[in-house]
Parts: sequence; C-alpha cells; structure tokens
Amino acid sequence: MEKIENENGTTEYPTPFDYVLVAPVLDINGVTVTSINLQEPTIAEIEAMSENTRKFNSMKAFKTMLANHTKLDVGTINKMGARDLNGIQKYYDYFLGE
Repeated sequence: MEKIENENGTTEYPTPFDYVLVAPVLDINGVTVTSINLQEPTIAEIEAMSENTRKFNSMKAFKTMLANHTKLDVGTINKMGARDLNGIQKYYDYFLGE
C-alpha cells in the first residue's frame, strides 16, 4: 500500500500500512526484515506512549509502541536507520496530529 495524496495536497495513509525499509535489518533470529506493518494507534496506546514519555523519554516511548505494533523486538528496531525512523514517524504523526 502507498500513501495517498488527496486533492488538497495532504498526505493520507491507509491503515494497516506496509512500510518498506530503506535499509533492511536483521532481527534476533537472523531473518532479514524488509518491511514492517504499521497500524493506526489506539487511544490506549497513545496514552501509554504519553506516560512512557514522561517516565523515560520520547524515543524510548516511541520504540516501545512500535515494538508492540510490529511485534519486532526493541533490539531490532534499534538497528533501523534514521531514514526509516523518519518515514515511520511521518506515518504516526499523521494520526497523532503532530
């Protein structure tokens, strides 16, 4: 699935959304991860991310939510490059209004 540009020039994302990694990574089992399935966050997940941001920091809170959404472990998420982090954050920013 691809992001959609509507007639107003605004980007919209379908959910679920298969994000293709710019730089694939190996997971803990040695399997190459080339894409991850992203989901629209629930209110409870947004609340948990907000609480984790206060307890820890925003990056740790985001990685925890992403791990819960994708079923990838945080160690695998830590291997992802900055371009992939940026693309994934854009997806979630769409729903979080940031």
